[in-house]
Amino acid sequence: MKRRRIVRVTQEFFDRLDDLLPDDRSATGTPSTTDFLAHDLPSVIDALATDYERVTTTVPGIEGVRVLVTSGMLVQYMAVYTQTDDQGNVLIVFLDVELNLNG
Repeated sequence: MKRRRIVRVTQEFFDRLDDLLPDDRSATGTPSTTDFLAHDLPSVIDALATDYERVTTTVPGIEGVRVLVTSGMLVQYMAVYTQTDDQGNVLIVFLDVELNLNG
């Protein structure tokens, strides 16, 4: 059985999330930061914890950074950028999202 990695989220990730999504869900359907954290991030953390190498790919030109690109429940897609620490734990360091507000 594979070892489940510890996954941590950095302050830089939260800062970026605050830049991308509003504090409150909008009338037009834009999810809030809390919506994203409650509905989209848990499955990402689980995938990173259980199968890090398979679900991520290296980022060309940025040594030590890997990215997981996936769809979400609330966002059309997301790119979650990660690094590992000396113990092999995963650090989520950056985020990009694409919203699908046109249905």
